Amino acid sequence: MDCEKAGSLMMKYMDMILTDAEALSLNRHIKTCDQCKVDFLVYDSIMNSFSEMSLVEAPEGFEDRVMETIAQLPEPRTKAAGRQISGLLGVFSVLIGLGFILILNKDAIIGWMHMYPQFEPLLSIIVPASTAIDNISLQVSTAISEFSLSMQQIGPDLTFVPLLLFGILAGVQFFMYRKERVVAKKSISHDL
Repeated sequence: MDCEKAGSLMMKYMDMILTDAEALSLNRHIKTCDQCKVDFLVYDSIMNSFSEMSLVEAPEGFEDRVMETIAQLPEPRTKAAGRQISGLLGVFSVLIGLGFILILNKDAIIGWMHMYPQFEPLLSIIVPASTAIDNISLQVSTAISEFSLSMQQIGPDLTFVPLLLFGILAGVQFFMYRKERVVAKKSISHDL
């Protein structure tokens, strides 16, 4: 018998459901394994301590008073909507990041897949999609370049607009973060 099996038999001993055959097997193992013998003696002393303890009955109506007190406690506030939005933003960020990684490494991935014949059916879908993504990327890049050039022609002072938009978005996110922290602090102080 191994020590793990002996440990499970010791638990059965503590639950007082150990059969005679299991007790005999456990005794044989304990005689040969010093660590299990120490463990068993600890468990046995715990069992003896429990048997020496006197039970005290709870006063009449104690359980009802406890349950009534629990029922009167306020429902814990949940920030389910905020957590859902944060979770969705997190998932969206991960998917966008993975998308960028896959797009940047698509040629290497497709080359690797060409080495294995089992990927041929999948490659018949991926290669045309990759070509379409390349075309769309080229069109978007061209449109952004044209927009940037037209913005520079309208006025050199408008080049700060993307930076301004980024600053506004960062400010809104910081405001939402601070508001969430204040609500959390109020909730904690209310619970105390």
